[in-house]
Amino acid sequence: MRATTAALVALASALALGPLGQGAADDRPREEPKGQAQSAPDVSAPAAGAEALRARRTTPPRYQLPRVGKPRHRIGGGRRSAGEPVAELWALVPEHVGQTIAKQPVLYWYVSETSQADVHFELTLIDEDSIEPLVDQRLNGPKQAGLQQVRLADHGVELETGMEYQWSVALVADPSQRSKDIVAVGWIERVSEPPGLAERLAAAGSDGEAAVYADSGLWYDALRALAGRVSRDPDDEVAQSHLAGLLEQVGLPDPGIGGG
Repeated sequence: MRATTAALVALASALALGPLGQGAADDRPREEPKGQAQSAPDVSAPAAGAEALRARRTTPPRYQLPRVGKPRHRIGGGRRSAGEPVAELWALVPEHVGQTIAKQPVLYWYVSETSQADVHFELTLIDEDSIEPLVDQRLNGPKQAGLQQVRLADHGVELETGMEYQWSVALVADPSQRSKDIVAVGWIERVSEPPGLAERLAAAGSDGEAAVYADSGLWYDALRALAGRVSRDPDDEVAQSHLAGLLEQVGLPDPGIGGG
């Protein structure tokens, strides 16, 4: 699937965050001791700080592949009905088992069309060992196309550390002919928190949280952090571009934001 200008504009209008804050400079005049020449102000440090700030604002988080990430092909699909546009469905995951440190992470997916009144969506979650799905449930909505989310906390599910899970969302147009479903599939694994992560997160603050997660190979946590920034301030172009950039790094299009 190819990102279009319309999709980029849709995301830009639906997501965002304001400018990063800076501490106020102390510009009160200081009295120099008598007999000493007043030194020229050092402008290099503020200039360097401003440059670093601009870099943070314009550069999306860089996602690092987990050292133990296993290749898994994500699955997406689409179908054209008579007189209807192509409906596309994607799990917003990399082409390997994405990692998280959360017990009840948020799963993100994308649908391009929700115009058919009779369609519904179903979530399925299975692990490596169980025969029966941990979750097999019809979803409410979505009411509009774009990026959607599923909170595992809403389904009473906690992931075990070190266990791989496959999750999927299906667009069901005809319950009597499930072979016509459009299905998107992704993989997730809960891992132990990397050493020093809490300290790095505290130092980065809320604006740098996604970058820390991405650098640690924690895909689901980085995506949640960026999507959270966007939902809190839908006018922030920085957060919009960072989210689009993160998705682009793993070959995903910029889907825009819809209702979840």
